Amino acid sequence: MTGLLIFLDVMFIAVFIFNLYWQAQIIVPAKYKISCVILATIFAMWVWAGPISSWSYIIMVASFLTITLMQGTGGIGSKRLVTNGFFATVINYQRISHVTLIPVQILNSSPQVISVFTTSNRQNIQMTFNRSVDELKKELRRVIPKNIEIEISQL
Repeated sequence: MTGLLIFLDVMFIAVFIFNLYWQAQIIVPAKYKISCVILATIFAMWVWAGPISSWSYIIMVASFLTITLMQGTGGIGSKRLVTNGFFATVINYQRISHVTLIPVQILNSSPQVISVFTTSNRQNIQMTFNRSVDELKKELRRVIPKNIEIEISQL
C-alpha cells in the first residue's frame, strides 16, 4: 500500500508542476471556476473523515486537493490556451478552428465576455473573462493564428 501511495504522490506532484508551469504562462486570466472549490471541499471532508495513517497519505491528499483548487484557473496563455475546470488541459492555438465572443453586461459590474473556443475536433471550450470584447479580441489576435475567425455574437 505504501508503494502505491508513493507512486500517487509522485504523479500528483508531477501534475502540480505541469499546472504551475502552464498557469504561469497565462496573460489574460479567465474567471475562476468556483466548482473546483466545491469539489475540493467535498473531497477534503470525505478523505479526512477516515484515519490518517502515514506521511505519504497526507502528501497525496494535500497534493490532490491543491491540484483540484488549481484547476479552477485558466485563460489565454502566451503559448497555449489553458482551460479551467476539473478536467483542465492546455490546447495548442493551432488546434483552434473558431472563436465566438459573447459580450455580457450585468448591472453594476464590469463588462464580461463569454468566449467559446472550438477546436478542430469539434470540442467547445467555454471561458468567461472580465474584459471588454475589444480588449479580449485584441489579446486573442496576438496569440491565435490570423486565419482563425473571431466571431462576435449577442445573447
